[in-house]
Amino acid sequence: MGNSPAADEAQLKVGMVVTVAASQADNGEDPEAQQIRYEEHLQGPISFIDRGTGQIELLGQTIIFDDLTEFDETDIDTLSVGDFIEVSGYINDQGNFYSTLVELETDETEIKLKGEIANLDTDAQTLSLSELTIDSSAAEYDDMTIDDLANGLFIKVEGDEYNSETQTLIATSIENKENDDINDDAEEVTIAGIVKGYDSESGVFTVNRYEFTLNDDTEFDDGSLDTLANGIIVKVEGRFENDQLIAEEIEFKATDARSKTEGQVTDINTENETFVINNTTFSATPETQYEDESDSDERRFTYDNIAVNDWLKVVSRQDDQGTSLALKVKRIDQNDREGEIKGRAADVTAEGMTVANISVAFNENTEFEGDDDNISIERFIELVENSPAVIVEVEGEYDGDTLIATEVEVDVKGGRDDDDDDNADNTGKVEFEGAVESIEGDSVVVNGKELSFSQDTEFKLNDEEVNLQTFFDALEVGAVIEIEGIWVEQQFIKVEEAEVETDTE
Repeated sequence: MGNSPAADEAQLKVGMVVTVAASQADNGEDPEAQQIRYEEHLQGPISFIDRGTGQIELLGQTIIFDDLTEFDETDIDTLSVGDFIEVSGYINDQGNFYSTLVELETDETEIKLKGEIANLDTDAQTLSLSELTIDSSAAEYDDMTIDDLANGLFIKVEGDEYNSETQTLIATSIENKENDDINDDAEEVTIAGIVKGYDSESGVFTVNRYEFTLNDDTEFDDGSLDTLANGIIVKVEGRFENDQLIAEEIEFKATDARSKTEGQVTDINTENETFVINNTTFSATPETQYEDESDSDERRFTYDNIAVNDWLKVVSRQDDQGTSLALKVKRIDQNDREGEIKGRAADVTAEGMTVANISVAFNENTEFEGDDDNISIERFIELVENSPAVIVEVEGEYDGDTLIATEVEVDVKGGRDDDDDDNADNTGKVEFEGAVESIEGDSVVVNGKELSFSQDTEFKLNDEEVNLQTFFDALEVGAVIEIEGIWVEQQFIKVEEAEVETDTE
């Protein structure tokens, strides 16, 4: 879709972060949208993918993804280093980017990004956006002149020539994005994003560079005033009052999905806006995301379109009352079930278990993964018995209504406090893809991570199994390598599987 300051509704996609400006309808009904503004935050080639920790690196920016991230024309398993993607989402309080939409671009080659200027050097005609150096010597300016460049100014940069080694982009266009560009006659604004600069005494905070003010009439949904804090994702509905945005309603958006399931709808209660699959009742909310990937391909698929016998994929969480809240709902066809579920492990035996009310069976080929390594079925049962709420992710294939597990992974993300351990990311199993930075003897470095190989490592070269020597003979700086392995003493990664493609055809 690209840059759509005045987006056509037909172009909108699940996961796009938009700003909606509205005015009060003449008949006194709900406000009518005058302006829907969407712009990608980042667009460019992937330099690194860490599937284990849920991170992508793009133009020097860390992109975080999870079960709620929408992937369009791709998925995280088929994305590769070098793929060109467009990303929408929010900058979090750590300066990383939480992605709500990742879209594969097959025809687009123009790099785009937004941010605040830093390290401005007018003599060298360079500046920085995040970790990227921008060469502005050949840039054209939009809604500004070269004299307006200043540290802290929020701009959008576009360019075609990008050097990944020096992380330098030659800009063809620099646009001033300091102003919000909302229609002068708009009376209300709705925006979602991450809270920044919150001052509890004045009640002022910003979301996506819009400044809001609380008052005694501000309403809160799925939280309270005490919940409001920097770093929290919210949707804010505000009205203009003397050129000031007053926050009328603040809705706290959940990102802590703990369950992922798929199944056939057996019951619907339209009054309560609930539906049942796999004997679990899910409640829809105003923030539930909907998408129709079935043959029906309903453009405006919502709760009202769900019917008994529909097949759905549902990402959900439980609230304090134990209600399963549907965060993301996709209608699919039965043969498009992925065989991927997530939830609390229950009724675990050596033969199988129940996850998200789906019967899961084990066989001799089922692999179990703990925090640090593959584990035995006995160790897995022990982990579940010692903890009443072990969350697992399961991959497998269906045999009727039973999922035959090929892989069971104990979900330990979020089980550590990263603030208490500078090396928290340097633990457990890893699975990533990136370009080789250096080769010194038998030491290989990818994205600052040292890899250690052995005769026990499984090597693949152009989809064929090879030995260590053949693999190393083909390896060179710049080659894209996929690895699975384990951190050893937080110092290096012991590689269990490594794959490189050198064929260019």
